[in-house]
Amino acid sequence: MGFYLLRELGSFIKTFNIMKTRQLLKVIGIFIVVINSVSVTAQSVQKFTINNKTYYGTKAIPEEIKGYYQYEKTKQPIVEINEDGMGQFQKHGVKAYPVEYWIQTDENGVIQKVKSEVNNNYQVVLILLYGSNGETGWRGESAGTYDRIEATVAYDQGYVIILGERFKKIN
Repeated sequence: MGFYLLRELGSFIKTFNIMKTRQLLKVIGIFIVVINSVSVTAQSVQKFTINNKTYYGTKAIPEEIKGYYQYEKTKQPIVEINEDGMGQFQKHGVKAYPVEYWIQTDENGVIQKVKSEVNNNYQVVLILLYGSNGETGWRGESAGTYDRIEATVAYDQGYVIILGERFKKIN
């Protein structure tokens, strides 16, 4: 009888430990998800002061906006927005600047979209920080400065358009 009780007690402890382990793993999993969610949100929204006004932005640029744009669909100046939020921006008559991009949001990280009332088109503002393009004088004067540019996602035309002149086909 003693052997039987010890065996049952061992079985109970094993089952109890498995249940506790599963519950502990669930709690740890939930904790990790919550921490990741909070840190992603906390890290993703940045505050910018551009021309004495405050703006907010995040690297969560919509996929349809990322890519390579050309002036009038075929030539320079270009815009390039990569997956990591880095890229290039070329002004007219100037060598392309390396830039870092964000999409404008409110202070909570919600992208500020102006949606069309008649179709799925929308406009957003991109915030960019110019790096050095290796030029001096007026051709390199934007290095180290922030700027804001408009992007229109024109589903009805099949293009994303930056500044009304640089086009990229919607994938």
